[in-house]
Amino acid sequence: MNDKLKSIALNACIDEYNDYHVYTELANSSLTPFNLRPKLSNMAEQEYKHYEFWIKFLADEFKPKRPVLRIILLKFLAVIMGITFVVKLLEKHEDKVIDGYKSIADYLNDKDKSMLEAIIKDEEEHESTLLENINEGRVRYLGFTVLGLSDALIEIAGIHAGTLGVYTDTFKAGLAGLIAGVAASIAMASAAYNQAKQSDNVKASSAATYTGIAYVITALLLALPYFIVHDILEALVISLLISIAILAYIALYAHVLFNRNFFRELGETTGIIFGATLALYVFGEAVRIYFNLQLD
Repeated sequence: MNDKLKSIALNACIDEYNDYHVYTELANSSLTPFNLRPKLSNMAEQEYKHYEFWIKFLADEFKPKRPVLRIILLKFLAVIMGITFVVKLLEKHEDKVIDGYKSIADYLNDKDKSMLEAIIKDEEEHESTLLENINEGRVRYLGFTVLGLSDALIEIAGIHAGTLGVYTDTFKAGLAGLIAGVAASIAMASAAYNQAKQSDNVKASSAATYTGIAYVITALLLALPYFIVHDILEALVISLLISIAILAYIALYAHVLFNRNFFRELGETTGIIFGATLALYVFGEAVRIYFNLQLD
């Protein structure tokens, strides 16, 4: 047997068998929207048929194992990132896989070549068919969620940095940021509500909810170090690290869902956050010096 055909068949067996189990698990998961479950079940059946096609080129050389760790990881990702993210991630490598399949077509007989063409067609249709059937709230309102996260990161990090030279008590510094964050979340939710009213594709109440919740959660996370750590500078550093983690979350979404460059997205937004934090720190120091402030 041709070495190239054998190599692609082996990789295809592993890939198709793994996808069969993953799609089966997702189809039976409570995290998956009801309208998407039949489609995932159908895809799982297709993947198993693809696996059966490829394994005949390997005889007894391949012994498949259920990808337990992969399933656990993808289920965890579905919880924190959403089912849309997982589906898009699974289908992200399909172009490369299809190119590999096409490259060995000349090594097959007419019957197998016809089956290979059907497999390629299945793979090409998977992503578009899946995404057409997805109606996940966190994706439909992703723009509003990112708006809440981004605004909260800039405002809360800035407030904490601005009070760095004024407060010596980390609890009060954290409380100041948290109170400001909760108040600002109401304003941001109201703005999102009014913006969503101009669109027919989203519900204004849902847009306001996603924006407000994203803002409050971000404010809580950024304030948390100030309630745990008793050194004001150390708390600020930890809070900024949390900011970077949140920005990485947003950048990963943009990379997987919209094919944007992960490191460029993360670098640009991190630069904005740190620039705003530095500017507000300088402003806070100027206010402290001018008014001779030093609060406990």
